Amino acid sequence: MSVPILRELTPVGRIVVVVTLLVSLAAIAMEWLLHIEGTPIFVVSALGILGLAYVVGASTERLGALAGPQVGGILNATFGNIAELIIAFFALQAGQLEVVKASLTGSIIGNLLLVLGASVLLGGLRNGSQRFSVRTAMLDATLLVLAVIGLFVPAVFALSSGAEPRQRESVAVAAILLVLYVLNLVYRFRHPQDVLGSEPEGHAGPAWSVRTAVGVLSAAAVLLAILSEALVGAIDPFIASFDLTPLFVGVILIPTIGNLSEHLVAVQLAMKDRVDFSMAVSIGSSLQVALFVAPVLVLLGLVVGQPMDLVFTPLEVASVAVAVGITALIAFDGESNWLEGALLLGVYAILAVSFFFLGS
Repeated sequence: MSVPILRELTPVGRIVVVVTLLVSLAAIAMEWLLHIEGTPIFVVSALGILGLAYVVGASTERLGALAGPQVGGILNATFGNIAELIIAFFALQAGQLEVVKASLTGSIIGNLLLVLGASVLLGGLRNGSQRFSVRTAMLDATLLVLAVIGLFVPAVFALSSGAEPRQRESVAVAAILLVLYVLNLVYRFRHPQDVLGSEPEGHAGPAWSVRTAVGVLSAAAVLLAILSEALVGAIDPFIASFDLTPLFVGVILIPTIGNLSEHLVAVQLAMKDRVDFSMAVSIGSSLQVALFVAPVLVLLGLVVGQPMDLVFTPLEVASVAVAVGITALIAFDGESNWLEGALLLGVYAILAVSFFFLGS
């Protein structure tokens, strides 16, 4: 990174970017020059991806601020889960279908239980009971419920009928979900006042030019692709080293690695008493996973010769149903407190333990 790029960052941001670049280069050297394999590559690549997710978020945030609230909202929605999408693509290409599908589940429940829970807990402890727009929260919650219903219909059908899943059913559902995603973007573009399309004050990213922001975003995306491929290649040795299951790695670890920076943004907004924006980040990210990331992966599976269906395990279906239901209940009254956040985190911990022991 050049000095002008760093100069526009906060002191913490400069440290994160420099450390991220060093860790990314270390991961590349470990794999390509030193030919180190297994758990060390997984850990170092994961650390690099954590930092790169922050860089992608900062770049997208700046481009959104320069483009205006409406286009900015679309940019943030489109690139919000780019790190996780890249990781999932390489896992898909490597035939790690269980990990890929589990990461979709993990993203949804992680955003709704872990991120929203931490935001409500810390925001409540710092600011007391917090109020937010019922209209906006319920709109996002309703869209999420409908999106998740569509996403999990193939799984429910397979579980209830005992029939073997057919690829064409998942492809058809994926196409419908993408159409709904486009309609969602159109509505958000035309009605920004209903969906918090504007940028919160003081949260517009570093003061980069368009060329600089695009350059940083492009460089981060390239490094993300390189490290994601290394991470995916080390999944099996990592699982064997710690006696984990692909389901646990997909549900808990991969979403955390890909979305940590976005999670921190939601928590910071809640602690600043901007709970409307905080909920928009956590619920909106889950909505994007259901409407965009999942169907794109199904279609990409056809391209790379790794057909993926949308049939999830019963525990995954139940976990998402619980997360979405609780989120809708919290959004219903337009008020949150720290106890609700603690309860959300407790439910996430219970599900994490269940996924850890399932199949072990």
